[in-house]
Amino acid sequence: MKSQKANCISQLIRVGVLAIPLTFSACASKKTFTLMPTPVLYHHSGLDPFTHLNPSHRTTTPTVFYATTRAQSKVAGKLAYGNRVDSDLHLGIATVRMGNSGDRWEDLKKSSLADNQNQPIPVALEQVEELATMPVGVSSSAKKLSPELKTFVKAINEELAIALDPEIMIYVHGTKVDFANSVLLTSEIDHFAGRDFVGIGFAWPSHQNILKYVSGTDVRRAINSSGALKQLISLLAEHTTAERINILTYSAGGKVVSKALFELREEHSSLDANSLKKKIRIGTAVFAAADVEVDVFLEKAKAISELATHVVLTVSDDDNVLRFAKKYMGGNFRMGVEEALSEEDSFIINNRLENIEIIDVSAGKEQRGFDIVGHHYWYRHPWISSDIIFTMRTGLPASRRGLSAAEMAGVWSLSSEYPEKISRAAKTELQGQW
Repeated sequence: MKSQKANCISQLIRVGVLAIPLTFSACASKKTFTLMPTPVLYHHSGLDPFTHLNPSHRTTTPTVFYATTRAQSKVAGKLAYGNRVDSDLHLGIATVRMGNSGDRWEDLKKSSLADNQNQPIPVALEQVEELATMPVGVSSSAKKLSPELKTFVKAINEELAIALDPEIMIYVHGTKVDFANSVLLTSEIDHFAGRDFVGIGFAWPSHQNILKYVSGTDVRRAINSSGALKQLISLLAEHTTAERINILTYSAGGKVVSKALFELREEHSSLDANSLKKKIRIGTAVFAAADVEVDVFLEKAKAISELATHVVLTVSDDDNVLRFAKKYMGGNFRMGVEEALSEEDSFIINNRLENIEIIDVSAGKEQRGFDIVGHHYWYRHPWISSDIIFTMRTGLPASRRGLSAAEMAGVWSLSSEYPEKISRAAKTELQGQW
């Protein structure tokens, strides 16, 4: 007799397989990537996040760092990372191209700040350069690093030394994507944040087949990747000069991050919350459209609150991917859907977790005249992408980011006046200087 999960998979194959690529396209790695829409933060605000950049950063081929447990492979003779799981964490630098070959920096800058990009801006992974490896499970707290790890850490510290905002931003992707997806989205977020972060894409080894996730294979891979992420954070906390280590995670990446942060808190159980924050220096942790069962997340929420300075959760009433996950994979509501909102909010208030915010992107849709829908809204809708970028860049609470209090205590929304409010907030908080 088939298991319930096998029956669900059979049903998908029988009646829903044509819908799967459409339903999960937000998590899918595409042949051609394009730059995310310009965040509304820059619409009519006169704010230029690129003015301060030194000449080396005014380029259409920016670089970001990466960390991955994908095994090495070769594509057209070049180093790449495939779907096989490796026992080592590979660390290096990736070069990204924004725009077409021959496009100038000024062209990219103009398009990046335009209210409407006249035509899609292609974004592609140009090359990767591996600098070091670390065996997963081997402590990074040893004072003596290998020469290769020293090179990796030195490269990060050199970037931090010239950054206006000497912080690190780790991006952890969702399911059904490849290595390039992690690197490219890291680069896009860093780009629209004024290229002030040192961006690191953490690429856990998901397949590019949704049935691998529904069947549980990639769920296990996500959960099992928490140790490598914890190891990376420990390395960065001990050996880099970053003032803060920020984390942005999406969809199934929430499984990786929530477990890694929980385990990191457990590893330092002898420290109180203030001492822990000073030691590990986690700044803002954003869980965007997270595919984590709400009860599983709330079991870890107190530990995450004690570790991170600022935690942001986004929820939506129209995220079919997260509803699909509950229907076909079982368990509780996912923390990124509005049905989980009341339980999340009550837990946060009752446990006085004052540094955790919830943003309901659907609240106020009647007044706005539109809802913020889908699964990839966090980077494809210019309103919520503005808040995420401003949050990561500043670490400010919701009350100072142009958000409005929703009807439910402790929950925030984007009102119909949000574009004007975020513009004023940026001018006030940044004093005209990004």
